Amino acid sequence: MIAWLLTIVMLLAAAPASAALTPDQLARAVARPGIKAALPVDLRFADLAGRQVTLGAVAAGHPLVLIFADYTCAHICAPGLRLTQNALSQTGLQAGTDYRVAVVGLDPKDGAAQARAMGEKMSVDARVTRATTLLLGDADATPAAAKALGYGYVYDADNDQFAHDASVYVFGADGRLRALLPEMALTAATMKAALVGTTALSFTERVAHLCYGFASAHGLYGRAIVVGMQALSVLLLAALAIFLFRRRRPI
Repeated sequence: MIAWLLTIVMLLAAAPASAALTPDQLARAVARPGIKAALPVDLRFADLAGRQVTLGAVAAGHPLVLIFADYTCAHICAPGLRLTQNALSQTGLQAGTDYRVAVVGLDPKDGAAQARAMGEKMSVDARVTRATTLLLGDADATPAAAKALGYGYVYDADNDQFAHDASVYVFGADGRLRALLPEMALTAATMKAALVGTTALSFTERVAHLCYGFASAHGLYGRAIVVGMQALSVLLLAALAIFLFRRRRPI
């Protein structure tokens, strides 16, 4: 509960003031994997040590949670990754044995330093962090992975940001796609069901999420939206303070 509230506050505080993509461009930033979508195991990426590794080697025969992220994202990438790791840490499954995690960079300009900084922001459980491999964006491998998995993203050159679907891919040990889950609506139960192969997507789990910001199709945020975001941040912080006060107050 506390981790979720803090993450939402981080998300609101990090929201940008402007965006430049058109509605037609944003319409391409969605995830639509095919029925027979599978992990592209032979695609090679550089890890933080500069080694070339394949997605198959990262999974190593385990179920794999795969996320596309912009390591210098100003929107919900870091909060989304944090929520994902928080959900994984509460599944009761053993990180590294029952599953592994791969994060694929979208921007080939981002290096190991940017990826590490994002990794520090997402870390809530050391065990999950150790089971997570951060892969740098590659001009060839990233588009190939996105194409294979029906993943859409669009580059906004004016703001040096990516509009992209904020979803989590969950693959079985056989490399087949088991579930596509929205980062901002993850629960431990949903994640566990996907990892063990018993998932059944509900309506809320089918809601699409776009990492790019509010009112982005119009280029600028309206003042009412900004004020509303600020007010919601205050309310969330107040709710958190009340929650902590009641827990610590002696009975």
